[in-house]
Amino acid sequence: MLHYATQGFACYAPDMPGFGASFDPTPDQIVEIKRTGTKWFASIFMTALERLGITKQRFHIIGHHSGASLATQIAADHPDLVQSICQIGATTIGSEERQRMREIYLVAFNQPTPDGTHLQKTWDYLGKMGIGGDLELRQREALDHIRAWKGRMLIYGAVWNQDAERLFLQVKCPILVICARDDVLWEHMENVKRLRADARTGVVSGANFSPDLDVEGVIREWDGFQAA
Repeated sequence: MLHYATQGFACYAPDMPGFGASFDPTPDQIVEIKRTGTKWFASIFMTALERLGITKQRFHIIGHHSGASLATQIAADHPDLVQSICQIGATTIGSEERQRMREIYLVAFNQPTPDGTHLQKTWDYLGKMGIGGDLELRQREALDHIRAWKGRMLIYGAVWNQDAERLFLQVKCPILVICARDDVLWEHMENVKRLRADARTGVVSGANFSPDLDVEGVIREWDGFQAA
């Protein structure tokens, strides 16, 4: 964002509901999330963009992991507004694989406990996900993961329920999908190529934290995509 802001782009990264400084969904909203999935999250982001005045012109979306799934939803729902999407992480996954991912990741592994063991579990989880040796980044991500233990379950549930392949085929704008070989979503890159020969793909590094650990790679791939 710092790089592209210097290039004249207006860049925004609103916190997802249940994450960061954003609000926590109410019980009624949780019922709606379970009914409509990524459409609910996409509508929240579109409301934010409307209030910022961004929807008066076309815009690009760069989404990472769950954000990549929301990029597909927004692009499919608003083809007149989305100029291009960049998915960091191959989130276009078939139903059987989504069920497998649900069984692995749709687990409240760090629900708060009186003895504080959830804090160590969060720290260890990040190590397994490729956070690397940057202590400051690991601290930041640990705090974010601890805050979002409920929000994570809501967005993951919505993502794994999304008919990702159908939506991916509905996207009309140019598509870039980039992923690190050690990202948990790397195995689904072939599915991207199988479904959309017109989608541009690229390889970055940084495991599941490419936007932080390979900023230059993300910039390189997006610049090449926009220049094509």
